[in-house]
Amino acid sequence: MTQAPGFIEHPQRPEIVGEMHLRRFPAFELPAQVIQLVRTVDQSQSSDEQLSLAALPDLCGITGERHREGRWSSDVRASWERHSEASTITVTMTGAVAQRIGWRRPDSIDGAAALEWAETAPGYVIRATRIIVVASDEAAGPFVETADFTQSHLVSCHVADGARIWSDFRIHKDGYGRIVIAANGLPPVELASCVQRLQELGNYRNLALLGLPVARTTWARLDEIERALAETGQALLNGDQRDDDLLTALTTHSEELLSITAETEFRMSATAAYAVIVADRLRELKAQPVKGFQSLTDFTSRRFNPAKRTCAAVSQRLALLNGRAGQFTSLLRTRIETNIENQNGRLLASMDRSIRMQLRLQHLVEGLSAVAISYYLLGLITYPIKAAEHVWGGFSPTSLLGVAAPLIVLAVWVALQIMRQRLFREDDQALRLAKPHRGR
Repeated sequence: MTQAPGFIEHPQRPEIVGEMHLRRFPAFELPAQVIQLVRTVDQSQSSDEQLSLAALPDLCGITGERHREGRWSSDVRASWERHSEASTITVTMTGAVAQRIGWRRPDSIDGAAALEWAETAPGYVIRATRIIVVASDEAAGPFVETADFTQSHLVSCHVADGARIWSDFRIHKDGYGRIVIAANGLPPVELASCVQRLQELGNYRNLALLGLPVARTTWARLDEIERALAETGQALLNGDQRDDDLLTALTTHSEELLSITAETEFRMSATAAYAVIVADRLRELKAQPVKGFQSLTDFTSRRFNPAKRTCAAVSQRLALLNGRAGQFTSLLRTRIETNIENQNGRLLASMDRSIRMQLRLQHLVEGLSAVAISYYLLGLITYPIKAAEHVWGGFSPTSLLGVAAPLIVLAVWVALQIMRQRLFREDDQALRLAKPHRGR
C-alpha cells in the first residue's frame, strides 16, 4: 500500500520534475517513418487544440497539460507536446506499415487516420517533415533516389557517431520536407535521441528565422528614423530652429523607437534564444562531413548564422538609436535649462535694479515725508503760540517758530528712522523663526 508523504510538497514540484522527462523521443524498431508537424497556435485556437487532443485515441496513461501520447495500433502512435511558442505533433509508424509507405501517404487505415488527425489540428504549420529511418546506407539508397532531392542542395553527413542523413531541406510538393536516416548500427535509444536532436535542430531553426522578416522590415524603418534623427541633430547644432520644435521632433523619434522596441523585442529575443538551442543541437549531433556532399554544419552556417546576426544587429542598432535620441534630448534639455537660467539671471538683475530704484525713491519719499510732517506740526503749534502771545506777550511768535522749525524737522526724521529700524528688526526676527531647526 502506497503511503502519502510525510512532508508538505511544493505546489510546483510535479511540474518541475515532469519538465526533466519531457521531449524524450521513444525508441522505435526499423524500418520506421516519423512524420512531425510544428505549429504556432495563438490564443484563439487553444480551445480548438484541446478539442483536437480529445480525439487522440488510447492515451497510454500520458495526459499532461504539455505532453500527450496515443496509439492507433501497435505500429502507429502519435505524441503531442506544447512548447513555449509552438506545438509539435509526431506520428511514428514502424513495422509493416512503414515498409510499404515510401514517400506516399500511408494506405493503412491506422496510418491514414493518424496522419489525418495530425494534419487537421489547429494552428499554422511552421515546419513539416517526413523522416524515413532504415538500418543501413544500402537500405537508404532506394529512398534517397525516389525522394526527389535537388542535388545542388543535397546535404549528407554522418551524425551521432555513425548514423548518416540525407536531405535537401526543401519543401516538396506534398508540403513536407524529406529526410532519410541510416542507423548503421546505432543502438535504438541513441538513434531515437539522434532523430529528436535532428528534428529540434530544424524546428528551432525555423522558429528562430521567424525573426528575419521582422528584422528586415525593422531595418528599413530604422533607416528612416536614423536619417530624421541626424537631421534633428544637425538642426540642434546649427541652432536654426526653435527649441520647442526640436524637442517635439526628438520626442516623436523616441516614441517611434519605443514603439518599434515593443513590437520587436520579443521576436528578437526569441530568435537569440532559439539560435543558442540550434547551436547546442548541432554540437550534440557531432556532424562529420562526407566527401562530395554538403554537411549539416555547412548548411546551417551558410544562411542561418547571417540571419541570426541580422536579428542581433537590429537589436543592437535599435538600442544605439534609442541611446542617441536620449543623448540629443538630454543636450537639448540642457540648452533649454541654460537659456532659462540666463533668462532668470537677467530677470533677477532687472529686479535688483528695480529694487534699488525703489529704495532710492523710498529714501526720497521718507525725506519728503519728514518735511511734510514737520510742516503740519509747525502749523499745529502756530495756533497755541499765537494765543500765548495775546495772553502773555513779551515774545515774538515768528522767532519762536523759526527756532522750533529745524528742531521739529530733526525730531521727525529721527522718529521715522527709529520706526524703520524697528520694522526691520521685527521682519528679521520673523524670518529666523520661520527657518526649520536642524536636529543635533
